[in-house]
Amino acid sequence: MLQYTTLLSIISLLSVASLTNAANADQWKGKSIYQLFTDRFAPPSATAPARTSPLPETCDPIQQTWCGGTWLSIIDKLDYIQGMGFDAVWISPVSQNIDVYTPYNYAYHGYWVNDPLVLNPRFGSSDDLKALSNALHARGMYLMVDVVVNNIPSLNAYDAVNSTALKLDGSLWTDPSEFHPQCWIDYSNQTSVENCWLGDDKVALMDVNTENPTVVSTLNSWIGNLTSTYGIDGLRIDAAKHVPGTFWTRFCAASGVFCIGEVYGSDINFAASFQTEKWMDSILGYPLYYGIVNGFGTPSGNMSSFVEIAQQTLATFPQPGLLGNFIENHDLPRWRNTTTDSQLAYNAMVAQFIFDGLPIVYYGQEQDFSHGAGDPYNRAALWPSNYANTTTYQHIRRLNDIRHAVITNNTQFNGKNFLDSQTTIVASTKTDVAFRKGPLLAVLTNRGSPSVAQAFGVPTSGWSAQSAVIDLLSCKQHAVGSGGAISVSYAASGYGGMPYIFVSQTDAAALKICGDVGVATYVSANTTTQASSAPPTVPIQASKELLSVLAAGLVGLAVTLSLV
Repeated sequence: MLQYTTLLSIISLLSVASLTNAANADQWKGKSIYQLFTDRFAPPSATAPARTSPLPETCDPIQQTWCGGTWLSIIDKLDYIQGMGFDAVWISPVSQNIDVYTPYNYAYHGYWVNDPLVLNPRFGSSDDLKALSNALHARGMYLMVDVVVNNIPSLNAYDAVNSTALKLDGSLWTDPSEFHPQCWIDYSNQTSVENCWLGDDKVALMDVNTENPTVVSTLNSWIGNLTSTYGIDGLRIDAAKHVPGTFWTRFCAASGVFCIGEVYGSDINFAASFQTEKWMDSILGYPLYYGIVNGFGTPSGNMSSFVEIAQQTLATFPQPGLLGNFIENHDLPRWRNTTTDSQLAYNAMVAQFIFDGLPIVYYGQEQDFSHGAGDPYNRAALWPSNYANTTTYQHIRRLNDIRHAVITNNTQFNGKNFLDSQTTIVASTKTDVAFRKGPLLAVLTNRGSPSVAQAFGVPTSGWSAQSAVIDLLSCKQHAVGSGGAISVSYAASGYGGMPYIFVSQTDAAALKICGDVGVATYVSANTTTQASSAPPTVPIQASKELLSVLAAGLVGLAVTLSLV
């Protein structure tokens, strides 16, 4: 019989192995990501005690203080996240922040990092972060961590860069040469964007000199240790455009994991340079976000703007399938704050999930949070929602189910599957758009919820006349007309402004999202097929899941043996 101590040794080795399997860009393809603020996602509990005391009776975002969420409390609510079908969780920064009162109250958000090398005790211990990582991996999910290296906060903007002040602020960097001299950013000048300071004279964000050899070597060593120690699968990089791109190439290589950066702005060519110059794997898709806002943000919005930006994005980025697609985040208005129409929001989400890229949902989007035109109002606690199973929660689950099904089944159209296909705009009007992504044809509108005696015709769907297609959102069958045309009507009650995601009836039957939909008796020459060529391989994430399951099983066995 195995000795108890031997089992513990095996468990320890498996835990280390499960934490150190890095995930690269190829392994992130097809993932969907849930973004949360650690302090605001889940409240303290018996298994996740508060790390801050006292806590406010009510978590009012305008107070800008800690509300008690921790890495362990996130574990309490992983069922809620996985219930929507997400593959990954992006958490707010894990590093130590300034821990004093400021003109903007406290650093509950985690972005005022003063020492990247130290964990934030407000969110938990080293073991707590490892526990979160292992809990996600046991579910087959990835952990993405937000990192801040561009700046260090100071409450003394004009006398911050001296060794005494830096030491008093608890900064990792205490040599003035490790910072760029104080200047406020001129956004018309990229050198100024990279070297001057964010923030303001109340809370200055001192720009770290990322050309300094000591800074570079320290940060590269730290990030490699962070990802390997805590089993981090990906990094979201804050303020990426405020650091010279060449720094990120070495930083991301040192991390050994997928990097996606924040490049705030609508300039597609500049944003794409982060991929074309190979500075990092990807960026958050701000240009497409603005296109979605223009196209679906108001009834009868500017659909031509969405189409134009979408086409430019596809033509400019080498790998648009790795871009982060979002319609909300902690720096932007809540979608339902500016757009009250539920069907517009649904259409925007379909675009977010089906267009090339990695869909990212900001916590509270699934609860239709509408109080939040900007920081800090868009950072409310989630728990007052009681984690309700809302209609939007169900929509997100369906969209993730569709993505998972076509990816897992390797469903193809014209010899290409969902991940290998690039989105193609098939048809558009001033109020409608249809685009194909592999086996899926999305048909969207910005007409809004009221039923109208109007229709949108897609002249060439890609399927042959007389074949049948299924809308995976409603599970209703539609006929393909002459020349491959598909027409949707917004006239019937309840059908105003509806989005559609079509697949062939044959594919729908294989995907099983709509149950038994039958198989069309007429099979066109262009009917999509489920590929069955190469035998399946086991990706690294699958090995993570296996290791986690083995570790969990051995823990149970070890406990049993210890009791006998």
